[in-house]
Amino acid sequence: MTSSTRFLGRALGGIGLLVLATGPVAAASDLYKGRTVTYIVTTAAGGGYDGYGRLTARFMEKHLPGSTFVVVNRPGAGHILGTNLLYAAKPDGLTIGSFNAGIIYSQILKVKSARYDLSKMSWIGKAAAESRTIVVDVRSPYKNFLDFQKAKEPVPMAISGIGSSAYMELNLLSKVFGTNFKLLPGYSGNDNEMAMMRGEVIGKMGSTGGQGAFVRSGRGRFVLRVGGDWPKEFGPVMRGEDIAKTPLQKSVITLIASQADMFRVTAGPPEIRKDRLDALRTAYGAAFMDPELLAEAKKLKWNITPLVGDVVGKAITAALDQPPEIIAMLKEVQSAKPSDIKVGGSLTQVLRGGRQIVFKDPGGKELKTSVSGSRTRIEIAGKESKRGALKAGMACNVTFKGNGTEASLIACK
Repeated sequence: MTSSTRFLGRALGGIGLLVLATGPVAAASDLYKGRTVTYIVTTAAGGGYDGYGRLTARFMEKHLPGSTFVVVNRPGAGHILGTNLLYAAKPDGLTIGSFNAGIIYSQILKVKSARYDLSKMSWIGKAAAESRTIVVDVRSPYKNFLDFQKAKEPVPMAISGIGSSAYMELNLLSKVFGTNFKLLPGYSGNDNEMAMMRGEVIGKMGSTGGQGAFVRSGRGRFVLRVGGDWPKEFGPVMRGEDIAKTPLQKSVITLIASQADMFRVTAGPPEIRKDRLDALRTAYGAAFMDPELLAEAKKLKWNITPLVGDVVGKAITAALDQPPEIIAMLKEVQSAKPSDIKVGGSLTQVLRGGRQIVFKDPGGKELKTSVSGSRTRIEIAGKESKRGALKAGMACNVTFKGNGTEASLIACK
């Protein structure tokens, strides 16, 4: 038996179907002929989630003859907005999509804006298993994760926003391993790598694929990995599973690993009728056996370790079942208020009558902040002023919690 055949049987075993790698099954063709499938990606265009989503949609369309897949980007609220739309869609098998499995944190915490139940979704498959990793600037003194425990000063780490997966995971690691991370929000995409190069932050947390290019360039160094598959090209790196000694440390590492092992998922709303769900799962399995897809993924250095069907949903459901001490810790992290940071720079734009400003920090990075008429204190030349008095070209010190957040103080010369 070939390795491909072994994979096919394992991947499709959860749905009780046999798919030939040479082509689609007739049932799928009959059910989706002439139909349009909307594939929701819960991030903006560009980046890893969008890339995997478009690759998945294109090859599922290929293996559902007569179908048309349309990718729709619905970013917002850390994947919650798009997942809400997906969950509320009609269960006709014509709306599926992909989201960050990290939204499991929002469900565990019963966040009001999270109007979904992951345990009830119609799970189609997952494409990858990428380790959750911490990467640091190669010039930093941190050689491995344990070096963070020895740091005498807070270690600045870039995150995209409050409540993001990196925000939750870095806080959890700090609590159980005694590190002192200072989380700075507002860094998305490649902004975090530029921030490391400018010396604004020491590192960040994310997936292997999302950070691999930075490490390959010689500018970054992995110092911790948790769960997922590890590319040999990066050599040995400290594993969270190896340094976790206490029950609480092990529980945190297991939770983080669950996000790594169920990576690049595809699912639909609850109760998709069985014949259409089976057809979607069959097409998904065939797509990820397609030599053309595998060749594209290899060229992009994307991890492909797929699973199909209920096995994915069972893993997600298991991750939702956390002990009380972990839930309490997550609630504490969620309610924590991030520290203010002060950045000096020159205003480049004053928008909407001063309700939003754009400025450049000393390193040349463009930052944005909103300005409240009641909560933001504005001082110009030492005197209290109104936001309407702010003008482009002013040199100001802005106190806020990170790019895109509301300023608490704007003091201009």
